[in-house]
Amino acid sequence: MALEFPAGWLGDTAALYGRVFRRGAVLALTNWPVGLVVLFYGALVGVVWTLVAPLGIVGGFILYLVSVACMSSWLSLVAAVLRAGRVRWQDVLSGFATYLSDLLTVGFILWGLVFIANLVLAPFPFLHIVFRLAMIAFLNVLPELIYLGRHAPAELLVESYRFMGENWIEWFPANFVLAGCLVAARQLPDGPSGLVVESVTGLVLYFAMIVRGLLFQELSSSTRRGREFRRRVAG
Repeated sequence: MALEFPAGWLGDTAALYGRVFRRGAVLALTNWPVGLVVLFYGALVGVVWTLVAPLGIVGGFILYLVSVACMSSWLSLVAAVLRAGRVRWQDVLSGFATYLSDLLTVGFILWGLVFIANLVLAPFPFLHIVFRLAMIAFLNVLPELIYLGRHAPAELLVESYRFMGENWIEWFPANFVLAGCLVAARQLPDGPSGLVVESVTGLVLYFAMIVRGLLFQELSSSTRRGREFRRRVAG
C-alpha cells in the first residue's frame, strides 16, 4: 500500500523541525552545563571499573548497575529541562534512581529477545542482521517513552513499535541529522586527555536528546492531518 500524506506534508514537517530545533537550541544553550555532566558519568564509570575489575562476574554486574544508574540520571536531567526549562544540580544525584528500575527491566527484556534471536537465527545470518536492524528502527524511541511516556516497562516495546509505525517518516530524518552532528563531533582533535572531543560530544548529545524529546512530544500530541489543519488556520 502506498503511503498517503496530506497536501503540504513536506512544508508541515519542515515547520515541525524548525520548531523543535529552535526550541531545542534555546533550552540547550540555557542549560549548557548539563551537556558536560557526561564527563562526570564517564569518570564515575572509570573509577568503578578500576575498583571492581578484580571481582569478575560480580564486578561486571556492579559496573552494569552503575552504568544504568548514570543513564537514569542523564534521562532525568533531560526530562527536567523539557518539563521545567531548567535543572537543579541535586537532580544529578537524585536522578540515579529515577528510571533505574525501568531501564533494568527493559534491558532484561531486550537481553532476552537478543538471546532467543541468537539461538533461533544463528543458522540464518541475513535474518539475524534484519532482526538487529528492526530492533534499532522500531525501538528507537524507547528512551523518550521511558522518561516522557506513562507506560509500564513491559508495555514500552509495544508502544515504541506503535509510535515508530505511525511516525517513522517524520522521526528518522531529524535523527539522521543529529547522528551526523555526533559523528562530526567525534572527529574533532582530542585535546588534553581527550577533554575537547568528549566535552563537545557531550554538548551535542545533550542538544540531540532535547530535540528528540521535543520531537517526540510534538508527534505524540498531533497527527499529520492535525498539523496540516494547524498550518491552514495559521494562514
